Amino acid sequence: MVHTRKELAMIKKIISTFSEIAFPKVCVCCGNSVVPPNECICNYCLRNRFEPHMSDDTLILPEIINFQFAMWQFDKGGYLQNLLHKLKYDYLKGVGEELGFAAGKAFLKYNEINNFNIGELTPLIVPVPLHPSKQRKRGYNQARAIGEGISKVTDWPVIASAVVERVKKTTTQTGLSSEARKKNLFQAFKLNDREIINHHFPIVVDDVFTTGATTFELADELLKENREQRAGIITVAMA
Repeated sequence: MVHTRKELAMIKKIISTFSEIAFPKVCVCCGNSVVPPNECICNYCLRNRFEPHMSDDTLILPEIINFQFAMWQFDKGGYLQNLLHKLKYDYLKGVGEELGFAAGKAFLKYNEINNFNIGELTPLIVPVPLHPSKQRKRGYNQARAIGEGISKVTDWPVIASAVVERVKKTTTQTGLSSEARKKNLFQAFKLNDREIINHHFPIVVDDVFTTGATTFELADELLKENREQRAGIITVAMA
């Protein structure tokens, strides 16, 4: 039997309604119902679950970094660590986009008060790239998902994935000292189009800022031929 377009739309709506009743959408963080149903994280978790990160005046940034902003304080063994683990390993790209949207809103609000010096150039979101082998395994880059979420609230463009690459397959940073992290990441990234960086203010985006080794190394590659230019860093969390 052939259905009309109207009948197919009605069938689809019925199936969708049934699915929501039989398999209600829940928050991937706390397990409670999500409102609206097309989102992954509930409003309570986004607004109240995590501890806001307070800027650390003792953190020494490289000269090329104008600012480092993190939305929340990392909670080892807690809800946030579990949420970021799901983002990386459970194919939940939507979680990254929602976290990025929240981080973008938080940054814009914080910037109204603190006035980070971005300058006159248009900001360009540069997600920390994954090595191709790791991206094939995960299916997507969680930092790019976060960057796309930031873009939705700021209207800043996201750099094309082919423009900046991770060319060195690094070992895990977990448990490494600050110096070992720097050595592990030395010359890990390659910028294929310097012209686009020359006309933008690059903002490096990642999920967690720990020692800064990853984001600093990427920023150094982005600006190594223009040391007068500056970059910024935005992450979901600070460890």
